[in-house]
Amino acid sequence: MNIHQRLAKAMEAVTYIQKEKKAGMRYSIVSHDAVTAKVRPALLEAGIVYYPVHTSASQTGNRTEAHMTVRFVNIDEPHDYIDVQTFGYGIDDQDKGPGKSMSYAVKYALLKTLGLETGDDPDLDQSVEFKGGDEKPKSSYALKKENPNRWSEIESMIRNAKGRKEMLEMKSNLREEAKTWPQAWKDAFNDMWAKEWDEMND
Repeated sequence: MNIHQRLAKAMEAVTYIQKEKKAGMRYSIVSHDAVTAKVRPALLEAGIVYYPVHTSASQTGNRTEAHMTVRFVNIDEPHDYIDVQTFGYGIDDQDKGPGKSMSYAVKYALLKTLGLETGDDPDLDQSVEFKGGDEKPKSSYALKKENPNRWSEIESMIRNAKGRKEMLEMKSNLREEAKTWPQAWKDAFNDMWAKEWDEMND
């Protein structure tokens, strides 16, 4: 098999990465270690090894930005490979920024190359700027009271979704509307959506 056929075999073996919520974090995440633990056996079974090449990094304050190419190689024919461009950020006040940025970059190279589902949607995680100077954002409870009918509809859509495909389609359909939501609505939506998603895939 060539490298594309081998990657297809690995994609058949791994389709989803379970998110995890660590102590002190507000949201569930897909960690570098979780991705590596899941995809490494499938890649080895398919006869693929991967490693970073052409790496560069820059430092701004406590943030490291890494740009790299991750190469996926056919172990039976080393000249048969594909290169995947990727990048990552690592924020750390000590000396761990470079390692974090590399781990981030490799994680997303693996996720995107194998087309893995995680339930993440960056558009729904973006912050919305609040107007009104120093006025504090309203609580999630207060925002729900301002438009209870719409919030009830959103909660109902999440609870009644049947299967991962419908969950992802629902999130995609809400993407444009979500750009207008206050951050409290986004936080409440993401917490509820992540809980339903994780329970659905247990």
